[in-house]
Amino acid sequence: MLLYDDTAAEALHTAADEARRLGATRYETAHVLLGLVRTADPVTQTVTADHPQLTADAARAALGAPPMQAPEADGGTAEGRRSAPEPAAECRRASGQFTAKWRPLVRSRQLRPGLKLGTGELWLTVLEPATGSARVLAALGVEPDEVRQLVLATMVPDGAPVPDWPTDVPAGAVRRLLDRVLGSGGRS
Repeated sequence: MLLYDDTAAEALHTAADEARRLGATRYETAHVLLGLVRTADPVTQTVTADHPQLTADAARAALGAPPMQAPEADGGTAEGRRSAPEPAAECRRASGQFTAKWRPLVRSRQLRPGLKLGTGELWLTVLEPATGSARVLAALGVEPDEVRQLVLATMVPDGAPVPDWPTDVPAGAVRRLLDRVLGSGGRS
């Protein structure tokens, strides 16, 4: 299980609230995108400054969801905070893809994470291709690769080069070993 800092945890709780409002029992990447935009943390402020069309109402509209009512009208978010938010399978897959691409950048010291994951890491997760959040961004005319560069720039110290984000998941040690064994010994 991944541990998130307070700001990222707030975005995930907000994502769970969005999912419940839309009738889902678990949150997906589109809900996490809504949670990030609603909480407006510093990374999100950087993104929305360059992409002002990325608002919570616009994202809800791209999802085909009704605009959010005032918190008093729907009971607020306090009730939703009693239980831990649960990600849907789509969100877990995106998180796995993110982790597989992020880990080599951390190991090579191109990225230096804190003790817990933050909203930058959540943004990198929702920017993964073939996710619901990527479809919402496309509907709003927001290019995920541009946003990814902005997010990565917020994650490196000032003056440090922004790393290139891998397009493919790097092969793990077991896969590399199998490729080596099968590639050199068993085929003709």
